[in-house]
Amino acid sequence: MDVVLVNHEMIHIKQQKELFVVGFYPLYAMFWVVNLLWHRMSAADAYRMIPFEIEAYDNQNNLNYLQSRPKFAWSKKSAQKISRL
Repeated sequence: MDVVLVNHEMIHIKQQKELFVVGFYPLYAMFWVVNLLWHRMSAADAYRMIPFEIEAYDNQNNLNYLQSRPKFAWSKKSAQKISRL
């Protein structure tokens, strides 16, 4: 398997654990719908601007990221990126 892809998915697993798994999926869907409808993004752009995906894509090449990742990093980093829209 591709180590970058595995790292990307492991970041999602950390995110899911923070939200007790069940909280992750409704938030994921809500972010996508808000991006799609409110921000009028394409489906692909709406997906890429989901906070969970922003964190995962930004850090997928850093194979040591999970060792130093702060809790709820998806909420902090994505807020900065979204505010620049």
